[in-house]
Amino acid sequence: MTKLICLDAGHGGRDPGAVGYGLREADVALKLVELVNHYLGSYACVTTLTRNKNTSASYPSGKEGLRKRIAYANNKGADFYLSIHCNAGRGSGFESYVAQPAPTRTKRIQKVINDSVLGFLKGYGVKAHGNPEKVDIQAARGRIAVVRDTKMSAVLLECLFIDNPTENKILKDSQFLDGLAKAITVGVALALGLDKR
Repeated sequence: MTKLICLDAGHGGRDPGAVGYGLREADVALKLVELVNHYLGSYACVTTLTRNKNTSASYPSGKEGLRKRIAYANNKGADFYLSIHCNAGRGSGFESYVAQPAPTRTKRIQKVINDSVLGFLKGYGVKAHGNPEKVDIQAARGRIAVVRDTKMSAVLLECLFIDNPTENKILKDSQFLDGLAKAITVGVALALGLDKR
């Protein structure tokens, strides 16, 4: 049976997400999601997006927006949910999150995607932000709704720090974003066992 993958570009609409040096997280996340969606077209799967360039301007922000994304994926019966973001807080590197009670299968998917992405980032001198495979236990009992409340395996990626001058410069490079999207796609395909078309 063909797998349905829900791709979520973090933030959007009235919510720009993190900002730094002329970049908005919502815009970078959307560009990455559009690229991943394009490259997944080479695999035997179906994709659906929580938002695109045509819906971004009116997309609800805050808890309303999160509830809408989660309900969208759950109602579609997606097999996998991938949420793409950029980090902030003057740190550096890449990390990802799964829900605290995530099953072994979800943690395996997370690891395969991480390995693919970190392999690509190595060429840019970018490393993991601590342990890249994080379980959402922050702020007690899980704060990341899109990995906590979705009914399918879900992984959230934090793709570099938008307020780190060095990483911000890399995030402005379209060739880098293209390569990162390919690495994410390869990780997803390997993790989910997707065949090439």
